[in-house]
Amino acid sequence: MKFNPGFLGLSDGKSADEINLSWFEHEGGMLPGQYRVDVMLNGEYVDTDVFTFKSSASHPGRLYACVTEERYSRWGITLPDTGTVSPSGKEGETCGEGITGLIPGATERLNFSESQLVLSVPQAYLAPPGWLNTPSRLWDEGVPAAMVNYTVSGSSQENGGQAYDSQYLSLNTALSLKGWRLRQDSNWSRSKGSSGRWQALNTWLSHDYAWGQGGQLTLGQTSTDGSIFDSFPFEGLALSSDDGMIQPLLASFSPVFSGVAYSQAQVTVRQNGVVVYQKNVPAGPFELRDVPQLYSGDVVLEVREADGTVHRTLQTAASVPVLQREGRMRYSLVAGRYRQQDNASGTPSPNLIQGTMAWGLPGDTTIYGGSMVAGNYQAGLIGVGHYFESLGALSLDASHARSVFSSRSALGGVQQGQSYRMEYARSFSETNTSFSLTGYRYATRGFYAFNDLQQMQSGRNDSQYHQRSRLTTTISQDFGPAGQFSLSGSQDSYWNNDSNGYNWMASWSRSFPWVSASLSVGYNRTPQYNQADKSVFMSLSVPLGTWMKQQNISLQSSTSVHNSQVQQQTGVNGSLADNRLSYSVQEGWQNQRQGTSGGASVNWQGASGLYSSAYSWQRDGHQWLYGVSGGITLHQHGLTLSQPLSLNGGNALIEAPGAGNVRLLSGTGQSTDWRGYAVVPGLSPYNKNTVGLDISQLPEDAEALTTNKTLIPTRGALVAVPFHIRTGAKALITLSYNGKPVPFGSMVSVKGTSGGEPVTGIVADEGQVYMSGLPEQGTLKVSWGSEMCSAQYALPSGDGVLGRVSAVCH
Repeated sequence: MKFNPGFLGLSDGKSADEINLSWFEHEGGMLPGQYRVDVMLNGEYVDTDVFTFKSSASHPGRLYACVTEERYSRWGITLPDTGTVSPSGKEGETCGEGITGLIPGATERLNFSESQLVLSVPQAYLAPPGWLNTPSRLWDEGVPAAMVNYTVSGSSQENGGQAYDSQYLSLNTALSLKGWRLRQDSNWSRSKGSSGRWQALNTWLSHDYAWGQGGQLTLGQTSTDGSIFDSFPFEGLALSSDDGMIQPLLASFSPVFSGVAYSQAQVTVRQNGVVVYQKNVPAGPFELRDVPQLYSGDVVLEVREADGTVHRTLQTAASVPVLQREGRMRYSLVAGRYRQQDNASGTPSPNLIQGTMAWGLPGDTTIYGGSMVAGNYQAGLIGVGHYFESLGALSLDASHARSVFSSRSALGGVQQGQSYRMEYARSFSETNTSFSLTGYRYATRGFYAFNDLQQMQSGRNDSQYHQRSRLTTTISQDFGPAGQFSLSGSQDSYWNNDSNGYNWMASWSRSFPWVSASLSVGYNRTPQYNQADKSVFMSLSVPLGTWMKQQNISLQSSTSVHNSQVQQQTGVNGSLADNRLSYSVQEGWQNQRQGTSGGASVNWQGASGLYSSAYSWQRDGHQWLYGVSGGITLHQHGLTLSQPLSLNGGNALIEAPGAGNVRLLSGTGQSTDWRGYAVVPGLSPYNKNTVGLDISQLPEDAEALTTNKTLIPTRGALVAVPFHIRTGAKALITLSYNGKPVPFGSMVSVKGTSGGEPVTGIVADEGQVYMSGLPEQGTLKVSWGSEMCSAQYALPSGDGVLGRVSAVCH
């Protein structure tokens, strides 16, 4: 069926003869030019960009994209070597009939209504997927940049006439250039009775690589990963796999440390006596994630309450069975020397070499092992893991170690022993148990981990706490209408001490129609600190939004029991400003002669950082807590402040000049600065991420030619993401030529524009064309068929958002 253009004469009269419909005589037909489209390859999104579309000689009116061979390769398309050359566009682009003329059986279609370039390519011409989540050719190493994460926190207390104050500053810095990342973690801390102390925790240089299933090259001060042998700090060289590049059978768990605060409290994490993390928390159960450990091992969790009470617990992170997909080889090779954090005793640091490997075999089986040689230590480990369809994942391993103690040590001489470990995990869908993780480890008296040996040599570890066994468990159970239950904890026993260590916490929560309830019960006993803590925390939360016409406000009541101390609090929690501002006000009562108490806190999630402050009081004292955290990025366009950066993940640098103070379609409170720049953290490295602008907040004289972009950052990268913002006037222009409206379908562009996106439009009925990004006055170039003319225009001032003007074409 072909449309008869003569029918247009009913509306356009004699002008109908000049209407140009040649580009619209084919399905999907459109005028040649530049269009921004999403590229869909075999139904999967691969790219978004502006492409030049041209018509081919063999199919007039049908448009094909001009694409470079490098771009096809980035999309995972392998072009055949035919020896023929297609018509060229700019900068080495091939036009002609697009992918249809390059690959037999391939098709290409411009879906203008959906702004999509739809490609269909036979599987034989697609690059094999390989082991990586995304092809390494799509990875973006980012732009040169200097990035800093900072955390400032402090407290000021006075209880019973005794004053205490502390300050803490943490800096995580990164220099990024051509895929190399120079990193340093450092902090400064001071408390009453001690002078400020600056500590450089780790300094290292790293770069990723895609060969051999991908991994990271690291030079400097860091720690071993701890998946096979126990982790320890070292300085030297490491080659290791990066699971972020690959989907493993069972993902590794990030360490999570939990506890209960009985008031607004300051939590400090120490490792080997070094402060590695500090954070202010409200009353109730808390979890700490992404703690920058010196190595993945035990930490001391210190909670300082509002009344000055300090609780200390020894905690460790759970691990998972060692399993890999068939053909996957996970490895780590380390060469260097052991690194002492504070070598006051002058103990020498031994040189060392360590290698570990886990190899996935057919039949859901993994074999793994490792070997380590140091000046005073030798060890070997071998293990096997298997996934049972009905039972879950299980791994078993055994290790042997030979430790040489110095003559001045109480254990002087050689000690040898074995360690046996079992780890198990499974999801029980039939009982709604979302995840269960259990590990058990037993060591003979003569077995010492490498890090324990070095700590004892330097006098930091007491031999009476030489570990004999450890049991760890994490269980999460969904009871449906009855609520959710979780249990986690660990139990330690020691060779030279009859006292066991315990760290257990159980919690339950349920939402009712008008109230939410939660209950937490904990027991902690740490022999090293000669103390045992028993705790119960109960809370009820009643939403008040129905009565107060505000959704995010609730009445909360909590009761906590810590050993023999009882505290009851009632208050109001809520949030404002699109959840950027959160607040709480509470008042309560304590036994043991404490009497009444109260407090208030406020938190703000701003575009340039996170801010918090809390004040609490009781009968004979008060406490003030404060904290600020954020990111600072120096890049080619200047300095940009942001929320905390993802130095171990990915970050996007939004470049949108002309779109200042516009909200981003990502985290709470994120927006561009006054210049139109922003840094978006929290991106997943080696995976596709989408960032975007909220165009509803653009100024009236601005228009975004695209609102979303997709990127694949490497680990630690800052990827530049330009958004083309067309600024200028918007107008509906009526064009006439020889006393008649210019033909329907004519192309219109602004003369003299350079750089950025071209300002173009297509003439509709009655010679009208809508255009945006216009200067206040200028010259329009109009073309249809073989005809061409130009028109001068000048927009009237004060004509509202959309100007209306007429222009005569000559």
